[in-house]
Amino acid sequence: MQELRIGIIGAGIMGQWHARVYRTHPQCQMIAVSDLNQEKAQALASQFDIPHVFESHQEMLSEADLDLVSVCTPDFAHATPAINCANAGKHVLIEKPLAVTVEDAQAIIAAARRNAVKAMAQFSHRWVPAYRQTKDLLASGELGEPVLAYARKNDHIYVPTEMLKWANHSTPAWFLSSHDIDLVCWYFETEPEEVYANAVRKVLVKQGVDTPDAIQAQVRFTDGAVATFEACWIYPNTFPTMTDSFVEVITTGAVIHLDRKREQIEVSTVNGFQYPRNLLGYAYEGAEIHGAVPLSIHHFVKCVLLDREPLVTLESSLRVTRILDAIQRSIDLGAPVRLES
Repeated sequence: MQELRIGIIGAGIMGQWHARVYRTHPQCQMIAVSDLNQEKAQALASQFDIPHVFESHQEMLSEADLDLVSVCTPDFAHATPAINCANAGKHVLIEKPLAVTVEDAQAIIAAARRNAVKAMAQFSHRWVPAYRQTKDLLASGELGEPVLAYARKNDHIYVPTEMLKWANHSTPAWFLSSHDIDLVCWYFETEPEEVYANAVRKVLVKQGVDTPDAIQAQVRFTDGAVATFEACWIYPNTFPTMTDSFVEVITTGAVIHLDRKREQIEVSTVNGFQYPRNLLGYAYEGAEIHGAVPLSIHHFVKCVLLDREPLVTLESSLRVTRILDAIQRSIDLGAPVRLES
């Protein structure tokens, strides 16, 4: 049975998730991890029995014998490691979004094509059963054509102020809306042509985090369909779930609501009320992980092993980045931005 030798770049939250999944995959062997923070890299290596630790991902690519690498760096720092992985002949799975500028996304795609390696942005929400069921329903044609969508993904203020040490280098659109943009573009199957976005800065800048509190963006597509994307990360930490996630899709014949505020479980204790999360990933017996994140990673492993094209194509991920890039330009300009056809 063929076995893939795995490397991980970035030992943060998502690096840990990837390591958990690879550890239990029968055809994956984790070989190396790299992170500029050697303490974090060493901790991840010790937790998951990874034999080699590097500070530089370039050194890891040069010295470790790898087949596939997960790029789990912050969203603004995907391009250089992803391109270096491709140039080293390694298949590369990149945490979402593919990149935050069109130039970086195109450079990643060019490197993957030039070196004939598999590459995929890990938009894991496509593996949430209700989201996939929605895709199948829309693809059947029974509900008519999509005409309108609204998607919000709003986080506790804990996320930009405590969980992410690099939030001032990111935005709520990059970190949160990228998932929703991928889903809506997947559903609509048409090209975006214009973006108009606004941002609010009141809370986080006063706490020393130089990033918008919230962003709302409206995207018009070439067939006339319209989608609104909302991302906010200043919800009070008392809100019962860390992420308030909701998607609405209206078609010429139906309306679909996808509400992930609570995922079939509510917990009330003397300390508060919670909606624990479980659809993206949940550990059984402390080892095997089930959910959309492991399903998406397993999918990419299968694509590498069987030489198949991933469900999340590089072209579709470039489309997401084009919208994210236009959102930022629209905020900066205070005006709508036309996307190049």
